[in-house]
Amino acid sequence: MKKRKGSSLPKALRQQSMSYTSSTVVRRAREFPLLECVINSDWQTPTSLVEIIVARQQPDDNICLGIYLVDKLCLGLKNTFTRANRSLARYRDEVEHIFRDRPFTTCPPTLAYQMIYESIDYAARFGFSPQKDFEQSQFLLAPRDEYTPSYKLQFGQENGKPLFISGPNDNVEDILEQLEETAGHGNYDFIAMGPSDGPF
Repeated sequence: MKKRKGSSLPKALRQQSMSYTSSTVVRRAREFPLLECVINSDWQTPTSLVEIIVARQQPDDNICLGIYLVDKLCLGLKNTFTRANRSLARYRDEVEHIFRDRPFTTCPPTLAYQMIYESIDYAARFGFSPQKDFEQSQFLLAPRDEYTPSYKLQFGQENGKPLFISGPNDNVEDILEQLEETAGHGNYDFIAMGPSDGPF
């Protein structure tokens, strides 16, 4: 992919960005042009987890990115974090590392935004909030009112019931208690699993 030149943005913004901390860069990310969105190639299969990267070109030609782990079946945005001030080469290495066990592809930004926002909305029906670092990683996404959803995405099982597939870092007791209170007894399914959630 051809790298965008920092000189395409105003000189004052370029110079200002280069002195910013990673946190400040991330909070300004919506001002930067989108580099690409990446998603696991099998995102359409009825799998629980979808991994997404949204990357933007900083004015100094470095890359800032948000990484999102979406549980389509129950918990919504299960994990997320950000990185900034990455060279293009280092960014490419991190993409390869994050998707090291899964094939991946670029995707339209609308798909990435919609998958993340709608998974949050689905999980909220059962009292689950996005992982706390979404307070930062939301700035890599377009605001909700600035994109048009264009995909028919399914969350939960075909019957609409949530399916909680536990990972090694989940507080299983708390999640099941939450589902009992919100979905109701018999209105959700549970599978105990132990594999790692990858880079998260």
